[in-house]
Amino acid sequence: MKASIVKALFFGAVCTFLTACNDVNESKLPQGATRFLSEHFSDIPVSQVMDTITQMGYTAILENGTEIDFDENGEWEEINFKKNDVPASLLQSLPGSIDSYLKENYGEASIRKIAKKSFGRNNLIYRIAFNKPNKIEISFTKDGEFISNDPEDKRVPSVAKKFISQFEGTEVSSIYVDVDGDIEITLDDKTEIDFDRKGNWYAVKTKNKAMPDVFLKQLPNNMTKYVGKKYPDQFIRRVEKKSYGYRIRLNKPNDIELSFTKSGILINEESENE
Repeated sequence: MKASIVKALFFGAVCTFLTACNDVNESKLPQGATRFLSEHFSDIPVSQVMDTITQMGYTAILENGTEIDFDENGEWEEINFKKNDVPASLLQSLPGSIDSYLKENYGEASIRKIAKKSFGRNNLIYRIAFNKPNKIEISFTKDGEFISNDPEDKRVPSVAKKFISQFEGTEVSSIYVDVDGDIEITLDDKTEIDFDRKGNWYAVKTKNKAMPDVFLKQLPNNMTKYVGKKYPDQFIRRVEKKSYGYRIRLNKPNDIELSFTKSGILINEESENE
């Protein structure tokens, strides 16, 4: 009996902490949130309403698994789709030409997330993430302009533009600048390059292809010679700068990961298959 009481009290405490044990209670949602749901998801019942972890908003979970985060005023912030059930009315409500851009460039792609991101008082962007195989994210300004397929974008330092130019035959498909000023560049061949705010690269990741030789020649000679000699049938698909030096990963199926000092001396070597 005591054990049952303890379990009940514990479960109640967990529910209170996580605020995830609410019954369906749409009435607790602000008017803006209920209006948004009726405009775009009127045919899908709400199965649960929760306070967010920060207690500064609400999450509505629909019966089809879609989760929608609202702020305390009822403005939507993020929508996660479990299936490709994205209402046409929602896409049409986005600013500018976002809807037409998606139809033209990603007509067959399956959207898994739409989010508003705010970086400062007047710097609002929209981010749209796709499911596999188009597992990428693209961004738009608050006015609906695509960010950005232009490598001359003013937010990218000249040193970063010069680095990108090594990847010949590709174009920049998206540029994302986070709140700290770090820059994430995605090329049209799915290569991803991360830069700090000054334009210095700190991570490069390719998609099923080798790094350009002109880039590899900038890495410690000892490191590239070691990889070429021991793994002649594989190529480097990821390079990260670390405080101790470099961490690299080779292509599948072996997925070998190696760590080197700044001068290219091997520190550690391991395989995902071991």
